[in-house]
Amino acid sequence: MQNNLMKIEDNFQEENEIDIYNIINIFLKNIKLFITVGIIGIIVTCLYIGKRIIFDKNNTIYINYTLNYEEINSYLGNNVYYPKKNPEEILLDNKYLELLFENPELKSLYEEKVKEDRDNITTKRQFLQNNEIVTTTSLRKLVKTKEEQDLISPDSYKTTIKINKRNDKNREISNSIMTTYLNILNQYYNENMFDYLAERRQYLEKTLPILKKQLEENAITDKTSASLGGAGTTDNSYFKYLYPIEVSNIDTYYEKYKTFENEYQSIKTLSDLELNKTENFIKYDSSVIVEKERSGNLVKLGIGVFLSLCLGILATFIKEFFEVYKKNKENL
Repeated sequence: MQNNLMKIEDNFQEENEIDIYNIINIFLKNIKLFITVGIIGIIVTCLYIGKRIIFDKNNTIYINYTLNYEEINSYLGNNVYYPKKNPEEILLDNKYLELLFENPELKSLYEEKVKEDRDNITTKRQFLQNNEIVTTTSLRKLVKTKEEQDLISPDSYKTTIKINKRNDKNREISNSIMTTYLNILNQYYNENMFDYLAERRQYLEKTLPILKKQLEENAITDKTSASLGGAGTTDNSYFKYLYPIEVSNIDTYYEKYKTFENEYQSIKTLSDLELNKTENFIKYDSSVIVEKERSGNLVKLGIGVFLSLCLGILATFIKEFFEVYKKNKENL
């Protein structure tokens, strides 16, 4: 029994040795094919990496900022409506997208790259999106864990400008676009939020005196036993019985007057503290920062060389397979 096991083990080792020798022989027999395929693969990889280095490198700059909604809400509260705007939506508005394309450097780059349908607003928006020239993202979206998100204000954003280095050697275009975008950011909040609050304040300043006058005209100056503390005089129904129209008007005007007065005082306080100015609303957390691009070219080069060698080995065995197949077919 033991002798049989030893024979089986010897046969297994012999078969393994034969297989290894066969593999080595096949590889050496087709060494030229392996070298040829490997070199071609490495050349293609180097061309790809060279193309990335020469043509695909970008100048990337960004700025972080926080919108001061927290302090504004502390004065306006939930009772005062105002249009709360998200900076991620700025370039979805055709007006501000057109303002961005008034930048001479961006306009020149656009006209150089786009030859058809240039005046179409959709074409302009597509040009920005395809090339990721201007992107604004909430900083909370850029972190992965819930703990990190909790440390970041929900009103903090990052605006990034990215231009290909071939078109922007000294970062003149990217810096110019960033300046234009920040001007548009200020204009956007002035026109869509603070102008609304200013107009609302003007409306309230006109409306409140009218409501106050209505209250005075409907004031009840009762000279009857109410002033003497007669029975039932403290009940509001007493006045409703004697002065139904006046009481009804007072109920209507007073509630509206009280609501408008609270709203007016909130907006006025905001204005007195100058929190309705964009320089106090948009708080820049950093200056414009140049981002060093992570190309990953070394990793891609390593992967390309490895795959090239694997393709070379694969090619030698495919060739051997067809040669054996052809011989076996001829012997049949």
